[in-house]
Amino acid sequence: MKSKRSKATDITPKVRKQVLNRDNFACIICGSTYNLELAHVFLSRAHMGLGVKENLATLCKKHHMILDSGNKQEQHNIRLAVESYMRSKHGDIDIKSLKYDKYKKEGLL
Repeated sequence: MKSKRSKATDITPKVRKQVLNRDNFACIICGSTYNLELAHVFLSRAHMGLGVKENLATLCKKHHMILDSGNKQEQHNIRLAVESYMRSKHGDIDIKSLKYDKYKKEGLL
């Protein structure tokens, strides 16, 4: 059984479809339509980033790998491009709202 945190950071089929549609089923960096993946952009899963469309972008496998583990300059360039794209689609994004907070989710705050 998955934890609440794991469920919150997962990408549901509904959200996956919304993100792919928003991004025209192509990598937002190079336009490739092959080997597509959804990347947590502002907050990674490891940092409790939610699996919501405001935190996800479509990237090809190559650009997702660079974003996650490329050299610092490559990561910086991809991150700037992705964040700019995301803000063009969703306006100002409150990064705090993209983080899983077990107390907020459980109604304890």
